Amino acid sequence: MESRSRRKRKALDVMAVEPQHVPWWWQALALLALIAAGAAVLHEGPVHHRPTNDAGSPERVDINFGSADELDSLPGIGPSLAKAIMAARPFSKPEDIERVKGISPAMAGRLLPLIQAAHGRRAADRR
Repeated sequence: MESRSRRKRKALDVMAVEPQHVPWWWQALALLALIAAGAAVLHEGPVHHRPTNDAGSPERVDINFGSADELDSLPGIGPSLAKAIMAARPFSKPEDIERVKGISPAMAGRLLPLIQAAHGRRAADRR
């Protein structure tokens, strides 16, 4: 009869795998995992991230929440048009800026890349 320590050691020897005796399918699985991780890292790049605001590209002005000064900073919008935009709030989409008196469809087309319309209305604008 084998001693308890010898049986325990024998059981551990069965589980021990030397590096040169690693089954081929373990090696294939490890290689596949390495390739998948590498592809995920390479696929993750600046193209897939939200672009940061450069000094060359101005941030969009929200026509629903922008202040009079922010709206006035838009090309072709002066203090009176900024007040008219604020009075016409809320806008459901940026294209709705055409409904403001004094903003032509051509001017609205020039403003569309510079504006956005978030949902809601500022508490300060409620009457």
